[in-house]
Amino acid sequence: KWRVTLGLMVLLLSLSLIVACSSNNGDNGGQASAGEGSNAGGGTDEVVEIEVWTWPNNDATFEKLTIPMFEEKFPHIKVNVQAFGADVYQDRLSTALIAGEGPDVAMVLIEATANFREMGMFEDLSQEPYNVHQYKDKYVDLVWNYIEDENGYVFALPKNPAPGAMFYNKRVFEEAGLPTDPMEVHEVLKTWDDFIAAAEKIVIPGQRWMLGTPNQIRDVISHQAASSYFTEDGEIDIDNPVFMDIYRIVQELHEMGAFAPFHEWSTEWNGTMQTGSVAVYMYGNWFGRFLKNNAEGTDGDWGVTFAPAYNGQHSFNNGGDFIGIVSTSKHKEEAWEFIKFVSQDLGNLEAMYVEDDLYPGWIEALDLEWMNKPDEFFGGQVTNEIFSVVAEEMAAPRVTKYDPIAKQVTEDLLMNITLGGMDIESALEWAKEELRAHMED
Repeated sequence: KWRVTLGLMVLLLSLSLIVACSSNNGDNGGQASAGEGSNAGGGTDEVVEIEVWTWPNNDATFEKLTIPMFEEKFPHIKVNVQAFGADVYQDRLSTALIAGEGPDVAMVLIEATANFREMGMFEDLSQEPYNVHQYKDKYVDLVWNYIEDENGYVFALPKNPAPGAMFYNKRVFEEAGLPTDPMEVHEVLKTWDDFIAAAEKIVIPGQRWMLGTPNQIRDVISHQAASSYFTEDGEIDIDNPVFMDIYRIVQELHEMGAFAPFHEWSTEWNGTMQTGSVAVYMYGNWFGRFLKNNAEGTDGDWGVTFAPAYNGQHSFNNGGDFIGIVSTSKHKEEAWEFIKFVSQDLGNLEAMYVEDDLYPGWIEALDLEWMNKPDEFFGGQVTNEIFSVVAEEMAAPRVTKYDPIAKQVTEDLLMNITLGGMDIESALEWAKEELRAHMED
């Protein structure tokens, strides 16, 4: 009897060792497995912490909405978020990556995608175990242009694109004798010449303005035309026909006093939404939440329609962000689960859209009921009837690592044409010299 019991003990011990060895062999030497992770399924009690870098207010969105849902699904992964000011974030991230440091996961603004793609310090998601090309057709077309280079290297997943449109104040339009129905407004303001004609009816010098800032004209038209700041050879191209049309339109609007005299995003500029002293704002769909936060009590006064068309194209993108795995991360499979969740999980996408008006790049979400509800702030309008069309049509300009510099320089150029009183040619020559100087630094 004693010998039988000992035999059973040896047998049980052997079986437990076999099970343990089988479990350990499933970690692929520390490599991530597409669609699964060592902790993702809850097969161990060890909690793995990953660090995510972003900027305000994305950190608040993550902490309030995304992370609680993610950690419920993946209880063995804890996500810590650190935010840096938007004005310093890209430099802070670049410095950390060059030093071989930084987080497990990092977000990247749309204008900085070329820079981080060229650095090559994010995981290549086109390779095993990620095989991200399986998802390519499941995202809005535009976003993929920003994440993949000519060699097939994919450095991030799209988080949110930003299909753009014209947000307009119905009360102001009515007072100016213009229609207020979204499609009727679109018919009246179909082209940029129509827009200028409408501004003549709306503007009351020093009291009521058509637009907040001239750089909205640049952002909309340059994206409608998919026009880049630089040629394919890297030459400065801010005097191409598209940009020259931008400067002409800005000058005409300025001469009639169509731009508000306030700095964009300032308290005074934000106040124009409450007072109705600016008729039109042209931004990505995310602006809907910004408008609601800054124009409390004006429900029903606002509408959304297509921007005036440039050469027949009324659609444009205005913003967007991406999320990738830093190559030095020691927790890549957990990081992979997180960036997929952020970018693809329908529950998370719904929460980000309903709470923060963040537009999904994941096509499966676009026809769902929560994306297509009437919005009382916009008078019961289903705003996605506009944005969904834009999302399908918008085209991506060619992007370079110098785009953030070019964006600031051309914004200064427009200020020189308006507040600075410079003619277009003088402002343009100044901008070219300024841009060359920055590129040589």
